Amino acid sequence: MIVGFRGLVRSVALPAALSLMACSSSNGSDDEGASGQGGAHAQGGSASASGGQSQRGGASSSGGAQAAAGSSSVGAGGSTVGAAGAGATSSAGGTSSSGGANGGAGHAGSSAGGSVNGGASNNGGSASGGSASGGSSGSTQGTVFEQARFHFGTIDSIAKSQGSKLISQLDFFTSGWMQGDTFDHQSVCDDTKQGGALYGLVPVQVAYISAAHVKRADKTMCDCNVTTSPCVASNDLCHHGAAAISAAFPDIIAAYKSYSSGFAQCYGTTKPIVFEMEPDWYQYTGSEESAPWTEKQAGQMLGELVAALKTSLPNARFSIDVSPWVGQNGADNGKEWYSNFDMSLFTFVNTSGGGTNANTTVIRTNNQMTWAGLSKVTGKPILADTGYGANGQSAGEDPLWNSATNINARIADGVISISQYNPSSTWGTTIASIRSQLNAPKVNP
Repeated sequence: MIVGFRGLVRSVALPAALSLMACSSSNGSDDEGASGQGGAHAQGGSASASGGQSQRGGASSSGGAQAAAGSSSVGAGGSTVGAAGAGATSSAGGTSSSGGANGGAGHAGSSAGGSVNGGASNNGGSASGGSASGGSSGSTQGTVFEQARFHFGTIDSIAKSQGSKLISQLDFFTSGWMQGDTFDHQSVCDDTKQGGALYGLVPVQVAYISAAHVKRADKTMCDCNVTTSPCVASNDLCHHGAAAISAAFPDIIAAYKSYSSGFAQCYGTTKPIVFEMEPDWYQYTGSEESAPWTEKQAGQMLGELVAALKTSLPNARFSIDVSPWVGQNGADNGKEWYSNFDMSLFTFVNTSGGGTNANTTVIRTNNQMTWAGLSKVTGKPILADTGYGANGQSAGEDPLWNSATNINARIADGVISISQYNPSSTWGTTIASIRSQLNAPKVNP
C-alpha cells in the first residue's frame, strides 16, 4: 500500500490564510482543502482512506481536499489548450527562485525593501548580482525573482505577525487559496503595494477553484471518504468530481477570468505574479471516477484555465502541481503524465500541502519520484513546501529544510525554494544564519 502525506485532514482552525488538506490515500494522493482569503478554513470532518483504497479523504466543505480523479468531457465552451495563452510560456529551463507556495497563495520575490521589478536592492543587496541579507551572489536578474538565490516563504499572516525580522528574509509569501467564483483577494494587492506590509514580495497564488466550485454547487459532495453530515457517502470528489467539474467547466473558466481581471485592476499587469495551478489535478483521471478524464483531457483543461488567467494578466507565470505517485508510484518521475500538457505554459513545478523530504533524493518517502528526476523530466525549477500535521494541526517548522547541507543538495536537484507553513518566531534569524552557506540555483526565472 502506497501512502502519501499531502492528504492529511484539515478540520481545525489554522493561522489566517493557512490552507487546508484532506486525508491521505492509499495511492498517496494529496487532496487539499484550503483556507479562503483572509484565513477562512474548510469545515467538515476528517477521514482517512480505509482498506487500502485509493481515495484521498479529507475535510472541509469549502476548500477541503481534492479528490481522486477523472471526468468525462472537457465541458462545453472550453477553448483549446493554450488558447489566449500567448506570453504565458516560459523557458523549460526553469529558474532559481520562487518560493514554493502551497496550501496558500504566496508572494515570492525580493526581500522587504527591494523593488519587485526594478533594480532596487533588497536588504542591502543589489537586485542584480549583489548579495542580499548576507546571501550568495546572484548572476542574473530574473523577471519573477530579482536575485539568483534560494528563496524562502511562508503564510502571509505569519509573516505579518512576526514583522520585519522575518519579512526582510523572505522572497515570497502565500495567502488564502483561490476558491471563489469571483475575485476576493484584494488583501494581496493591499499587502504588496508600496507601503504595504509585504511590499517587494511576489504573489504566488494557489488556484483551487474547480473542486471548490463543484462542492459549493452540490452541498452534499465532499472530499473523499468524508461521510459526516452534510456529506453523502460516495458522493465525493473521488467518485464524481471529474464529471461535476466537466459539467461546470464554463462557470469555472468564468471564475478564473474574474480573478484575472480582479488582480489586473488592483495589482497591475507589470509586476510578477505566479499561480500554482489546481493541486491534485491528476486525481481526476482515476478509475474510481464515474466519468474519468483521459490524461490528454486533463492537459487540455488545465491549459484552458491557464489561458483564462492570462486574459488580463500578461505578466502572470504558472506552476504545475507535482503528485509524486503518478503512473507507477512516480517511477518515471512524471514523464508520461507531463507529456499530456503544454509545458511551455509553465515556468515552475510545485509540491503542495503534504510535506516533502529535504534530506533525501526522493520527494516523499513512500513514492519513487525523485527531485532530480522531476527536474530533468519537466525542465522546470521546483517550488517545495513543508505541509501540515494530522487534522490540520501545525506540523511546526521542519528543521531539515533549515540545513544548508540539505538545501544545497536539493538545489543541485533543481529545487529553488521552500515554503515553511508553520515556522517558529526565530525562523528569520535561522534564514539569515544560513543564507551565506547556500549555493545559487542554476537558473533565475
